Amino acid sequence: MQDDSRNHDRDVSTEEDLSGPAAAQKIADLVKAGNSCFFCTLGIGSQLHARPMTVIEVDDGGTLWFFTEIDSLKNIELDRDPRVTLFFKEGDNGGHLKLDGNVAQVTDKATIHRLWSPKLRAWFTEGEDDPRICVLRVDPISGEYWDTRGGSLVAGLKMLFGAITAQRVDEGVHGHLKL
Repeated sequence: MQDDSRNHDRDVSTEEDLSGPAAAQKIADLVKAGNSCFFCTLGIGSQLHARPMTVIEVDDGGTLWFFTEIDSLKNIELDRDPRVTLFFKEGDNGGHLKLDGNVAQVTDKATIHRLWSPKLRAWFTEGEDDPRICVLRVDPISGEYWDTRGGSLVAGLKMLFGAITAQRVDEGVHGHLKL
């Protein structure tokens, strides 16, 4: 009988829990790499309602900002329950991020002006003075992340090497976030 010393079930990722400013920086780094997410609210009957959205900005405290229409279904759902879960994926071999937080709906002109980008005219045809604009401020409370070491190209090469050699490879870093 052949002794197979490889343990196929072992965890080859490193655990690294982060809090405070380190957690906020990890959020900014992972969101910057893939700024689109599934923005999930609680819909009717407590069903999870997910839709793709793009982050406009992540500030130094880890707060995320999104543009939406003030009369959208998501805003109606947020009126009932301001809790959200966001799911980010950098790419096929990149990092992943899940955030749980609370949302505030912001309509003040100064915030809209600060975050405005001309490409938003595709949705808000009247520009930054469009009366339908609402900015969603997501204040993360906690989260979980899976981050590759060396970026998605290195992760892809490691996976290819693992497939060729039939060996588990370093899967990167996993951790919990507390803000």
